[in-house]
Amino acid sequence: MIAFGALAAVGFGIKKMISNNQNTKKTIYTVGGLLLICIISYLLASNQLLASYEKYKITSATSKNVGMGLITFYILAASAIGIVIYTEISKVFSK
Repeated sequence: MIAFGALAAVGFGIKKMISNNQNTKKTIYTVGGLLLICIISYLLASNQLLASYEKYKITSATSKNVGMGLITFYILAASAIGIVIYTEISKVFSK
């Protein structure tokens, strides 16, 4: 049931995206930007293992993936905060 629901949601989303060309461009740009941020985060992430990681059996790949997730979060959070600040400041100066 869950798989069917997920498949239906993705299918209807793709159908709607194909039917509206302008939204397709926006969606592709958004997904592409997110992938670019993830790739940059992966390249910046370290796979260094600390001695304290050994008791939890964390591998270097796991460490790199967690680092990528954290860096991605930091970039997206900083971007969101920056956009909110920019929007509010531009409202003040436009009046």
